[in-house]
Amino acid sequence: MYWIWGLILCIGVFLWWWQRSARLYWEKYGVSYIAGPPFIGALKDLIMLRKSFAGLFLDVYNYKKFKDEPITGVYFFHKPCLIIRHPELIKNILVKDFSSFIDRTISCDPHEDIIGTDNLFAVKGQRWKNIRNKVSPVFTTGKLKNLFLLMVDVSKTLEQKLQAEIGDEAKEYEVKEFVSFYTTDTVALCAFGVQANSLLDRNADFHKKAKKTFELNWKRIFSFGSCFFFPKFATWFRIQFFSKETNEFIRSSINYVMEERIKSGSKRNDLIDALIAMREEDSELFKGDTLVAQAAIFLVAGYETSSSTTAFVLYELARNPEIQEKVRKDIMDYMAKYGSVQYETIHEMEYLHCVLQETLRMYPSLPFLDRVYSPPEGEEKYFLEPYHSFAIPKGMPIYVPLVALQRDEKYFPNPTEFIPERFSPENRDSINPYCYMPFGAGPRNCIGSRFANLQVKLSLITILRSYRVEATDRTPKFIEYDEKAVVNTSKQPLYMNLKRL
Repeated sequence: MYWIWGLILCIGVFLWWWQRSARLYWEKYGVSYIAGPPFIGALKDLIMLRKSFAGLFLDVYNYKKFKDEPITGVYFFHKPCLIIRHPELIKNILVKDFSSFIDRTISCDPHEDIIGTDNLFAVKGQRWKNIRNKVSPVFTTGKLKNLFLLMVDVSKTLEQKLQAEIGDEAKEYEVKEFVSFYTTDTVALCAFGVQANSLLDRNADFHKKAKKTFELNWKRIFSFGSCFFFPKFATWFRIQFFSKETNEFIRSSINYVMEERIKSGSKRNDLIDALIAMREEDSELFKGDTLVAQAAIFLVAGYETSSSTTAFVLYELARNPEIQEKVRKDIMDYMAKYGSVQYETIHEMEYLHCVLQETLRMYPSLPFLDRVYSPPEGEEKYFLEPYHSFAIPKGMPIYVPLVALQRDEKYFPNPTEFIPERFSPENRDSINPYCYMPFGAGPRNCIGSRFANLQVKLSLITILRSYRVEATDRTPKFIEYDEKAVVNTSKQPLYMNLKRL
């Protein structure tokens, strides 16, 4: 029995030492510190599925004792990490001194998981620069015009589906799932070069496999958490960012379509044509799964985040009928002027744009932005003066609590109210760009933001010009974020009626 009690004592002493050393690390540098259990740190509620990623960063940002301080220290597992609140510090890290903060924290198996490692979201250092430079032409105005035409075709199918399903009586939809059929078809057509037909067949194979990509079990939750917050563990134990099934689905889809496209010699001006051109131009950089990885991240952004954003817009419009009528008038005035939706003029729908921006403020797709201090050779620390005396050491993860920043009443009065007029031409210049960053900021911002905006706007125009969105008894009174999701999605189903005008 003595050795058992001795072991318990040793464990107790070690846990006490861990807690004390964590606290002393931040106290030594005069940084406010939010404590957490040994080995877990501030991630406790996230790991126990009591909080979502958004809930975690809202709590850390709004921690009452330190809310007005420019930075706060935490531990995520074994690693001291810095939470940045001050807009000028955010600007310096994301933009001004970007060369020292080029990398995100995320890491996974660098040997077997090239799709998870080499995609534009996760890839690091000079390799990121090389891939970004090659992928950027995919999202030029000329290329987006061609992709827009493909999106318009899908929006026409969406219109046909609604006409067939909705008669004189209102029809209730779970709008997140419903809109996901539209986003599946646009991504499949624009990125994978295939007709998924999800809108016409809800059991379509492409949609089922795309949906499965975002279905999380305990294993996938653990994998995502490790990749974001314990990257060394993910590297050591060869954890993959996507499941093996998802990797195989994306790999087989892209490789098959590319081979068929090359055989036929046809061109559709979509992502597949761009990938083929990229491989021909730089076969060493874009060999094997590195090419596939770029389509993988396109699937993540185009399917999940766009469907969630569209669903959140419809949710807020159902709860705010007077705003919905203003948007509809904006759309109908546009249609009376042009007769059809056009790439060159779609942004003339000013109020629709304000509604989308306000939705992205309240419900950004990513709950946080992250960077790692990776300075040029010879530099070891990054000084935060005059905002704080702390100097960031090499390798420290930095987190910007995006969802909390965009709901801070200092920057957005009445932050929980849906007020599209915040982004009207006369008001938008008063918004600090480093307090509103739904697509990130600086050189590593979201490369597909314009594509996503077009995708969401087309679906909203198609729905709102002919149908009224109404709340039902099953519509949530407020949004709770799903604790199992990495991106911000609603925990509750978003049921709403669509009623023909």
